[in-house]
Amino acid sequence: MKGRDKMTALDIRSLVLKNLAGSTREEVEGYITETIETREEEALPGMGILFETVWQKSNDNERSSMMDKIMETINNQPTS
Repeated sequence: MKGRDKMTALDIRSLVLKNLAGSTREEVEGYITETIETREEEALPGMGILFETVWQKSNDNERSSMMDKIMETINNQPTS
C-alpha cells in the first residue's frame, strides 16, 4: 500500500503542476486567492505542492523568512 500512496502523491504533484503550467501570474495568484478565500479543502494539496516547489527553490535566507512568518502565525493563534 505504501508504494501506491507514493505513486498517488507523485501523480498529484504532476497533475497540479501540469494544470498550472502555461498560466499567467494573475491566474496563479487568482487560484491561490480563491483557494484561501473559499477554504476549499480539495485545493489544499495543490497549495502544499506550490509551497513545496517554492521551498525547494528558496535559499537559506528566504527559507528563514518563511519560517519566521509561519512561526509568527502559529504563535499568535488564540489559545482556548
